[in-house]
Amino acid sequence: MKISKTDKKEQAEKLGKEFAAKDTFFATFNGMKFKDANGLRDSLRPTKAKFKVMRNTVVAHALTNASLKPADATVAKGPTAVVTLEDPNEITRVAKELMAFAKTNPGVIWKGGFYEKNWLTPEDISKLSKIGSKPELLGQLAGTLYTAVAQIRWVLEALKEQKEKGAAPAAAPEAPAAAPAQP
Repeated sequence: MKISKTDKKEQAEKLGKEFAAKDTFFATFNGMKFKDANGLRDSLRPTKAKFKVMRNTVVAHALTNASLKPADATVAKGPTAVVTLEDPNEITRVAKELMAFAKTNPGVIWKGGFYEKNWLTPEDISKLSKIGSKPELLGQLAGTLYTAVAQIRWVLEALKEQKEKGAAPAAAPEAPAAAPAQP
């Protein structure tokens, strides 16, 4: 579909504002079917991330408008797909979805992206996909903190019992083994 130069400028300005405000991933794709693209959109919907196919000139001008400089000069070459994140806390979850999609669609190659205006390489995206989501990591931290507090409480109760019995405090008794952190 033919788009006028004015429309391209407007799209680039709008997309540039979006790039400046949100974290973004870029991909190239070959042979991706419409139903596959819709499948990716559906899988990203719970994270509120948006997947769209964009014109290269619009992407290149949007990057310039947002004052973003990708380390990969081929970001706006070939068919270009853009994923923008509404919630920066969902970056690991989005990265997992993107890498899983790339495994089942070999024509999709993630070029990189921006997180807090810092360039991410495809390797960075892969590493992000292996990290737990924010709620998972907070759950692990809470489990670890609970275990530490429970051990301290156990030691304090043991010292209190010794003191009540009138015995001189000896070396602190060994605390029970820590429970493994829940994934």
